[in-house]
This record gives sequence, structure tokens and C-alpha cells, in this order.
Amino acid sequence: MRAELQIGGVAVPVELNGSAAARALAARLPQALSMSVSSVGCCGQLGFSLPYDAADVHPGWSDGDLNYKPEGDWLALFFDDERNSARYGGQVTLGHAVGPLDALCDLEGTHGVRIESCKQEPER
Repeated sequence: MRAELQIGGVAVPVELNGSAAARALAARLPQALSMSVSSVGCCGQLGFSLPYDAADVHPGWSDGDLNYKPEGDWLALFFDDERNSARYGGQVTLGHAVGPLDALCDLEGTHGVRIESCKQEPER
């Protein structure tokens, strides 16, 4: 399933994986939350918890990952610092951005974010 995050005027399509947490998020779309931009990504707190499998919890991220951190119900879209990310534990990957994330690097501050499901084009 594909979702789209609208962050500060930037549209970011994300391909969600089949994890329990990703399916639960998809079932609750559309969602609105605030996300703060840092040097590594955009992060905000969901107003609810997602179910997840303990086997899906890992340290770090890959640039482009949409991750959920059960401790605090944080949602983050990461665009940098993959090489140093293993020091951040408790991550559950929900999916991965499809396309470039350069426009997110130019954002600053806190933004209202909308997450919606996207209809995918049928394969030909």
C-alpha cells in the first residue's frame, strides 16, 4: 500500500510494508499530526499506539525510512544520517519513501502533516 505525507508543502510518497504496525496505520488514514524537522528527518508524536511484532523492532534506519517508535508513539521520516543511526534503538520500519527527499532538507521548524492513502496505478 502506498501513502503520502504532506509536510510543509512537500509531498512524499511512501510504500508501506506488510508489518502489523504499517497495516494498523494504513487502516487509520487519513491522519494529521505535527512534525518537527531536524538534520536527520521529520518526527512527530501520533495520538495513538500502533500494534507491532517484537521481531520487527530494531536499531537505526535507512535514509528514506518511515519508522514508528513504540516508546512514545513517535513517527519519523528519515532523510539523513543512516550511517550513525544504529545508536537509536526501538525502531519499527513501516515503509520507505519512493523518490527523492532533497526538498525535506530545506524545511525548518514544525509543520502540520497530513498522511493519506494513495491509489496506486494498476500495473500494465
